Amino acid sequence: MKKYFIIFIFSLLLTASPKAWAADNFSLVYGDKKIPVDQETLDSWKGAQAVSPSNVFPGASKTFQQQLQNYVGNKTTAPASVNNYSFRLKPIYAFINNFAQTVNTTSADTILKIENNRAVEFTPPQNGLAVDSYKSALDALRNLSAGRSESEITVEESLPKNTLAQTNALGINELIAEGVSSFKGSPKNRRHNIEVGVEKFKGLIIQKGEEFSFNKYLGPVDAESGFLPELVIKKEGTVPEFGGGLCQVSSTTFRAAMIAGLPITQRRNHAYAVQYYAPQGTDATIYPGVVDLKFVNNTPGSILVWPYFKDKDTLIFDFYGTKDDRQVTLEKPIQYDRKPDGSLKASWTRIITKDGETSSSTFKSIYQSPALYHKEEQFVSTTSTPAQTAPNFTPATITN
Repeated sequence: MKKYFIIFIFSLLLTASPKAWAADNFSLVYGDKKIPVDQETLDSWKGAQAVSPSNVFPGASKTFQQQLQNYVGNKTTAPASVNNYSFRLKPIYAFINNFAQTVNTTSADTILKIENNRAVEFTPPQNGLAVDSYKSALDALRNLSAGRSESEITVEESLPKNTLAQTNALGINELIAEGVSSFKGSPKNRRHNIEVGVEKFKGLIIQKGEEFSFNKYLGPVDAESGFLPELVIKKEGTVPEFGGGLCQVSSTTFRAAMIAGLPITQRRNHAYAVQYYAPQGTDATIYPGVVDLKFVNNTPGSILVWPYFKDKDTLIFDFYGTKDDRQVTLEKPIQYDRKPDGSLKASWTRIITKDGETSSSTFKSIYQSPALYHKEEQFVSTTSTPAQTAPNFTPATITN
């Protein structure tokens, strides 16, 4: 079958007319992504080429080489007719093979080591990907010769030898949710506090039926715990305090819990809209002893919390567990009643269908004017936890 496919490809090369040039806008398609080929590169593909297995596909398998050899023979010059219209296989192949280096990955076997109800070592399962540069180049040649503007890149997938379910008996079987947030533009101390906060939750295992409390696992927020002073929004103003920026961690956790369809039992929005938590309405403020983020694990098994930094500005919270029949739909967060002073309202609706029943819940947020919490350049010292220095603050006025 493959032999006839190759014959078909090269028959296009020999029989197409000069009118079969591809459109100037040509793209290679990989999944939902398009890789445009610029005009200079496309022009460099036009013209004749001596077609032989050795100079077009030097690294192809012996079987592929033989099938190609049976058709083209050992030509050292291109047929005269090809000079008028053909695209050259060699640079097409080189372009795709270069792109393949950004896609190709090897599969990774799952590693999960648990001690004292916490994952101390975890390597998520990873499927391997390999671009078939040979077939993709032939497909591109075919589509170019037919005057098409796109050609799909063929990618083969390889699976790891073991699955996550084989590493444990807790029901930690698969990725069930992923929360994402960006903290681009954060100052140095804020970034430091986010990093320290993330480590508090890395490898945490939430038991089936357990109500998760963010503050419980966060622990003391002070210098002894590794935190630095950074801006925190409080009733008297926006002031530096140990742990400023930890709401980046809680908000990302909240988003993962929402996506997983877990019942949210406690959540409060920030006092005013903060750029780090856009879109507004998807944030969750915390303050030990006063404001907490809580949700219940009502899935069939335990949940492994595995946060990491995708890049220097992006935080990810992955939840691994067992999926059930619940279907979760998150509507787009809505911002409304926006005032010139920066105050606004927001809502985020989640619809869950489980066991044949559908329920809807809307999380409403009211953000006040930032002017009410003007920046105060003073340091507030905490000797243990922030709650000990600010016991009278209300949930609506404490954030970071």
